[in-house]
Amino acid sequence: MAIRAIFLITIVCYISYYCNAFGDYTTKLSRLEELEIEKELNLLNKPPIKTIKREDGVIYDCIDFFKQPAFDHPSLKNHTYHYKIKPSSRPNLSEHKDSSKIKLKGLNCPIGTVPIRRTTKEDLIKSKLFTKVYGSLTLEKPGLHHAVLRTISDPKRRYNGGGAVMSIYNPTVAGSQYSSSQMTIKNGPDSIQVGWTVNPTLYGDSKTHAFTFLQAGGNSCFNTQCPGFVIVSTEIPLDYTFDQVSQRGETIYDTQFFIYRDPTNGNWWLEYGKAGTQIGFWPGRIFSALNTDLASYIEWGGEAYSPPGQPNPEMGNGFRTTGDQKKDSFIEQMTTIDESHKQVIFDNAEVFIDANKLYSVDDWKIRGDHGHVMSFGGPFFDQ
Repeated sequence: MAIRAIFLITIVCYISYYCNAFGDYTTKLSRLEELEIEKELNLLNKPPIKTIKREDGVIYDCIDFFKQPAFDHPSLKNHTYHYKIKPSSRPNLSEHKDSSKIKLKGLNCPIGTVPIRRTTKEDLIKSKLFTKVYGSLTLEKPGLHHAVLRTISDPKRRYNGGGAVMSIYNPTVAGSQYSSSQMTIKNGPDSIQVGWTVNPTLYGDSKTHAFTFLQAGGNSCFNTQCPGFVIVSTEIPLDYTFDQVSQRGETIYDTQFFIYRDPTNGNWWLEYGKAGTQIGFWPGRIFSALNTDLASYIEWGGEAYSPPGQPNPEMGNGFRTTGDQKKDSFIEQMTTIDESHKQVIFDNAEVFIDANKLYSVDDWKIRGDHGHVMSFGGPFFDQ
């Protein structure tokens, strides 16, 4: 792939990026590399039917459904999808009874179009570099930390998806750090992550954004930075900005995320918000293991990263767990979609944390109407 040449040329810049949070890296690109970037930008930034500029200056383009980047994927060239597509069946998902009354604010793209954030040259270069690093991160890499609740390995169990309600916070990060609350669904080399994150490298700001991360077919990317995810919502973008975030001990805002597999065609659908807004789907045909098989592993919890030699960022709301959902960054109503396509509160869970001197995680089991609840966070202690 031609973009790999960019990675080779900019590897020195990549190192300096982690030291200086992206210096003037664009000056290192040759004319050929500039052309490759422009070519990919043209693939990502399709001609808009309508353009919407948020108050913070971020631009979203309303793109014709049939011209969205997803259909540049080789496996989707001869697709028969339509903008009115729906899953053939949907699990009977439990209603989210939250107290925050948070409502996702739509962008109002015209029917037959989908909202996609406009990508700049700088956005693309940073995203490509970050994706390459993020996709190669493992638990052995210094600076990467997890505080999660995960399904226990059981070859007899397979999952058609999972769901969760996550409290929304805005942890403090700096430079090339990031901090996330997420759910991961995985089988073999294929994985889907969804949740919220604070990631200045990816988004160019320190706000809390929804995100997805895909690994499939040897490729990996965030949101729509590579073809594969088919957007159907005219209202809610994949990288939604949460303008309302929780204040510890005061108002708590939360929202739900669901991923479930269509048993008829193997498409993996994504929903945001308490209203269960269908954002779109990953077609089964772009996967290997997740195409013909179900998920074998699901986890929920926090992830934080900082380059070696830098202080660790906040996870969750920045404080270690107390057991009080008013004070903790929590994930509740954690469920799996079983092999019969029913939503169930899972019972084969285990806690995993790799830096308990920095962060903490607790499994609070079943808490009445809140369902299965966990909390995570750090590094600060409650006063």
